[in-house]
Amino acid sequence: MTDSRLTRWVNDRVLELVGGDESVRRSREEWEDIFEDALEDVLSNVDKLAPDVIRSTRWALKYGGLRRAKISRHNERSVLKKMGPGFRSFADAIIVAQQVNYDLFCAFARWVGNDRDESRSVIPGSTTLGGSFLRVMTLLGLHARGLSIASEVELLAKQGFPEGASSRARSLYEVLTVTSFLALRDAPPFELTERYHLSALVERQRDAQFIGHGAPFDDEVEGLEELIRDAWGEEFFRPYGWAIPGIEGKHGKRVTFRDIERSAALDDMRHAYLAMNHAVHAGAMAIANQVDRRSPFWNTVGSRVDYSATAWVMGATASFLIFLNSIAIREVAVFVDSDAALFLGPLGDLCDSARIFFGDYYEECAPGDLSVGRQQ
Repeated sequence: MTDSRLTRWVNDRVLELVGGDESVRRSREEWEDIFEDALEDVLSNVDKLAPDVIRSTRWALKYGGLRRAKISRHNERSVLKKMGPGFRSFADAIIVAQQVNYDLFCAFARWVGNDRDESRSVIPGSTTLGGSFLRVMTLLGLHARGLSIASEVELLAKQGFPEGASSRARSLYEVLTVTSFLALRDAPPFELTERYHLSALVERQRDAQFIGHGAPFDDEVEGLEELIRDAWGEEFFRPYGWAIPGIEGKHGKRVTFRDIERSAALDDMRHAYLAMNHAVHAGAMAIANQVDRRSPFWNTVGSRVDYSATAWVMGATASFLIFLNSIAIREVAVFVDSDAALFLGPLGDLCDSARIFFGDYYEECAPGDLSVGRQQ
């Protein structure tokens, strides 16, 4: 291969940095630092050294941006043309579920004003929130976060990002798992819910160690960390340590998300969670799935149409949403407004309509109809 401009310019800059004397003995690390500095200097002066590169960049920004927007619009229209009814049912389910969440929160606010005794912490000496109040707040928060994630899945899937939708759907499954775990394994005075809530401070403390400042526990209540250690011991501060009371035989042992999943009774949906791993991790399968040999550029970048993958992830997400709505709304309605559970009727119909539509579409996809990505 002939000597490139970049190689020549970097070598020239290296000579300048060493004062034109290459005979001085230097370690490998020193030479690497010199070459890195030389490369950085060349790249920061590309506008002067290689104006053709700047012209190509401007062309890409102008015409590449137009092409990208055109492909995105085309792909969304293609997806909605094939699967519009399913997406409409799914969007309607989120709208209704959001309104139920808001109504339950309003009912909760009225309840808070009438009974302060339901907010006591189980930690002796702590003034933090606990009891039934915290349980309702936590479940409403989990439900709201789940709805937000489901909205992200919908947006990504219909705009031609099924892999991004899968990664967010995987997060929705984790929210569902924690919600189910708290619903099944906790009971008055709801210590498990309080442990989950306070585990946020453990996470924040772990983050603070990386940025070098902050005392999350003392920001809440002075001496709270010591109160927690006295009440729950050191194991609370380990990964998933908050969940130990809800898992049989785990005191003093390592807890994993799989342990929580088993205790949440969601094994029937685990296969979907595992199938979504490729969208999160850097495995070879994720790279292989991006290849489209019908395109002049095999490696797909950006939006693409994959009807099969889109139908699959939307069907799985609709299933997750059915369970999340049912669990969270039932549990909260018991405390603040029993009649709110009536909304599970129309909500279930909307989610089921989406689930059935996407499931049927996935099953009926012809081999030639699976992927017609536009990368022009």
